[in-house]
Amino acid sequence: MGIQSTISPEFPTGNGKVDLHITYQKKKGIIEIKSFTNANDARFARKQAADYAKETGYPDVTIAMFAPFTDENILNQLSVKETIDGIDVTVVVIGQG
Repeated sequence: MGIQSTISPEFPTGNGKVDLHITYQKKKGIIEIKSFTNANDARFARKQAADYAKETGYPDVTIAMFAPFTDENILNQLSVKETIDGIDVTVVVIGQG
């Protein structure tokens, strides 16, 4: 029968970005794609993503955040995992230079 998986983009999400809804072998997940602007906006993005995951029935969410720098120390500091309102939020910051 093979592996059953789907990737469905959802647009617009209201924030001008695309969210990817992924289903893989009866598990589901969501990836939000964002651009880094500043630390305060990054904190707000985590809360917003947790709220979105909760209202759409996902137990967790990953944010792929693109940043306009390549310093590995800063990228690592901004790449965090936390639980917000019962939703596991993982942020992976990807540097662009």
